[in-house]
Amino acid sequence: MEDFEETALSTAPVTPRFYKRYVDDTFTILPSDKVTAFLNHLNSINNKIQFTMELEHNKSLAFLDVLIIRNPNQTLSHTVYRKQTHTDKYLNGESHHHPKQLATVGKSLFQRAQGICDEKHLAAELQHVKQVLRDNKLQIPRRRHRNRVKPATVEHVPVVLPHVRGVTDKIGYILKRASIKTYFKPPKKISQFLPPVKCHIPLQEPGVYKIDCSCGLSYIGQTKRNIGTRVKEHIADVKYRRSTKSAVAEHSEGGANHYLRLDKPQILAKEHRFLPRMIREAIEMKKHPNFNREDGWKLAQAWDPVLHLIKSEPKRPAARL
Repeated sequence: MEDFEETALSTAPVTPRFYKRYVDDTFTILPSDKVTAFLNHLNSINNKIQFTMELEHNKSLAFLDVLIIRNPNQTLSHTVYRKQTHTDKYLNGESHHHPKQLATVGKSLFQRAQGICDEKHLAAELQHVKQVLRDNKLQIPRRRHRNRVKPATVEHVPVVLPHVRGVTDKIGYILKRASIKTYFKPPKKISQFLPPVKCHIPLQEPGVYKIDCSCGLSYIGQTKRNIGTRVKEHIADVKYRRSTKSAVAEHSEGGANHYLRLDKPQILAKEHRFLPRMIREAIEMKKHPNFNREDGWKLAQAWDPVLHLIKSEPKRPAARL
């Protein structure tokens, strides 16, 4: 943006009387008949960086959280800007928060008013802030003496405690006497203790899966859809005996010794991408004895030593450390 800005201002058809930028928002003062030309110039530099424009309305214009007003004598004044959708709702003074957290609401609003407003609008903004604090049942902060000398203290590691009214605030008072700062956090809500509504449902992702048979063989498959949907199709193929269409249905008709565990499919890998999914299916077909009709993806012979080690390596029992 700095490089773009330097190029734009050095080649502009008109030099702005005032130009300030914060990240990607700019405040510019231009002659009214030169505004459109300046905007077209900005948009002509780079077709991937396009600007939009907002003109002053009723002799005022908002820039970030500052409302800039043009006075009749062509001077500028400024006050706090609030959107039309702003509701002036803050922490309620009767909510279960530590008094210091509630006090910071009024303190921050007063500091913003004093930092943004000029002398002409400061009194009205402070009066508005006081009314907002009353509506939210918050205390109006008291003025403190800035020249007051704080006693020397030794820095200690601060303590973070959950705020429990009548309990941890007393603990914080005791720690304060020992020069230990205490930070209070609101307790967890009931919703934070409950599990999320959208629980993880198994077999709802694409990938590679395995269906075992009582004869010792397995079926290895892959799908870009949900694995659960593909298993339901296998169940339908077995039910309606679609042996010409399905290797699973053909294998189930081999006799009573072939009992397919369609109720317990195993997810071997979760994979959305096509090529890694096909390679993983080929690896699993090499690892497990199967009754697949097609060989699927052909692996290079360089894979054979690795797969041989994987197949011959004994499985280690799980241990809890």
